[in-house]
Amino acid sequence: MTDYIPTFRRRKLNEPGFLKKLARHAADLGAPVVRQFYALYYLYRSPQTPAKAKLIIAAALLYFVSPIDSIPDILLPFGFTDDIAVLTLAYTQLKAYLTEDILSRAQAAADALLRR
Repeated sequence: MTDYIPTFRRRKLNEPGFLKKLARHAADLGAPVVRQFYALYYLYRSPQTPAKAKLIIAAALLYFVSPIDSIPDILLPFGFTDDIAVLTLAYTQLKAYLTEDILSRAQAAADALLRR
């Protein structure tokens, strides 16, 4: 599936790559977006989340870390608009699965990341 992506880029298409990119661009993305990313991340890791929901989350998070983008991330401030649109669409579709525990963990993680 990722044969067309150079080997050095493939390393970033995983959980540590996602968390590093989120940390690197948290200030550019803003608190609400970071909170939504963490909410989807924790929802994905939850064993109660249905497989269909996990597939939607994986696609949205993969789009965020993928080097192939509709609008390249280096074009600030416009570079993340496509990533935010994909995130918002996934978040809206899966909002019913978000528990208070997941939302509070996402809030705490976003607050900790943005305080650094």
